[in-house]
Amino acid sequence: MLVNKVREIRGSAAGLLLLLLILAIPILFLLGLAEFSVWALNWIPDVFWIAMVLCIAMVPLAVIPAARAIAGAAYGMASFVFLAGLWLYSLAFTYTEWGMIGMVLGVLVAGIGVVFTAILAALFSGSWAVLGNVAILIALGLGTRFLARWLNASAQERLVRQHMQEHPSEAIITQPSRDD
Repeated sequence: MLVNKVREIRGSAAGLLLLLLILAIPILFLLGLAEFSVWALNWIPDVFWIAMVLCIAMVPLAVIPAARAIAGAAYGMASFVFLAGLWLYSLAFTYTEWGMIGMVLGVLVAGIGVVFTAILAALFSGSWAVLGNVAILIALGLGTRFLARWLNASAQERLVRQHMQEHPSEAIITQPSRDD
């Protein structure tokens, strides 16, 4: 009987340790991510400037219909840089202003809640420069994302038209039914 009690206690202790380990892994990951985001604040502006120069350099290619796919891919990469930088910047600001609790709350809201918690933290602390940076990064990220999608759709339409001209017998023309 004493042996069974010892086994039960040992099993419960092992289960409790396993539960604590499972809970510790995400917390350690978030702590590492927070420290990484604060460290990344040193080089994020340089990466933004490189992405901005890339965007400016792609303007002539975006005007040329044959090169829109290249420009669309470049704007897509720039969009990723802007939005990833926005997320890291927001994570670092939330961590420095509200600590781990604010950061965890932001990450729990579909991961992108960190941007909203950074906006709230900037409003409550009166950090208007941070609020302006977040707004600019949102505009740059979403603007380049929409531009990349439009350029890629335009390039795709051009390829379809070109294919239809080269192979007219393969073209399928659909017409809406009278019910539509």
